[in-house]
Amino acid sequence: MVTVPAITGVILAPSWTAIPLLLTWWLGYFTFFAGSVWIRSRFRERNRPPVLVYGALAAVAGVTTLIFDWRLLMWVPAFAPLVAIAVFEAWKRRPRSLLSGVSTVVAACLILPVAAWAGGGLDTEAWAAFAVYLAYFVGTVPYVKTLIRERGSKPWFIGSVVYHVVVLVAAVVAVLGTGGHPFHPAIIVLAVVFLARATLMPITGARREKPWTPKIVGLLDAVITVLVVIVVLL
Repeated sequence: MVTVPAITGVILAPSWTAIPLLLTWWLGYFTFFAGSVWIRSRFRERNRPPVLVYGALAAVAGVTTLIFDWRLLMWVPAFAPLVAIAVFEAWKRRPRSLLSGVSTVVAACLILPVAAWAGGGLDTEAWAAFAVYLAYFVGTVPYVKTLIRERGSKPWFIGSVVYHVVVLVAAVVAVLGTGGHPFHPAIIVLAVVFLARATLMPITGARREKPWTPKIVGLLDAVITVLVVIVVLL
């Protein structure tokens, strides 16, 4: 999730700025992850070194990126509230809450238009790719919960299925409304796959003697993610 949208943005609009930008993005994520652990531990000394190391590296990469194009600062207001939400949830020791998960996903997907903009290619195709990734990755948050932490929960299952039904309807409307460009008709097939996964995996998991393991869930998601990338780049 942290890598796919970023790389896609670079593929859609390659530029030299993408090199320090990607480094800043990944190091920033490592800093955020280490910072979340540090915050949840109520700032224990033993959890501070990774924050300082990754933070310093991210700062160097960030300054380098701004040397390439200082106008990237215009995107900071878009990320600030998302980071604030995630940090607040970490402070409340709710890193796996729905709010935290969705805010993190939105931030991860938002790097795509940033990378495309840096390469001078922030067009309708880039925004369409952002929309497809956002719909997919946001859906993984409740979906995964129905298989692991909220396994057997009817409200979570219903919420996940309803979300994916909405995504399917939105995909049909997007394709019909744009004549197949920039939204490729194949996104409708993807939306059907998303809905089938969100419906069948929890049901079959509940009927199995042993629930679906995180490994199986992860492998299936990896395959679907590859399909999503292929469709986005069509």
